Amino acid sequence: MSRMSLLLLVLAPVITACAPDTRMPESGYQWERRQERIEREWRDAQTKAASQAAPTKTSTNGAPAPEDRF
Repeated sequence: MSRMSLLLLVLAPVITACAPDTRMPESGYQWERRQERIEREWRDAQTKAASQAAPTKTSTNGAPAPEDRF
């Protein structure tokens, strides 16, 4: 039991030192940069989704196929 607790005491700082930094920005400049990055990523995702979802023209030009009419 003491080995396990000693191991945890040794490994805990090592594991937490590798954790990502999730702090929020501190200055107004950092907030602006964060907001610009978020908006840019959102716009990129929107244009990517729009380009992938572009409808293709078919021989029926959007009308249901004959087997779908009934």
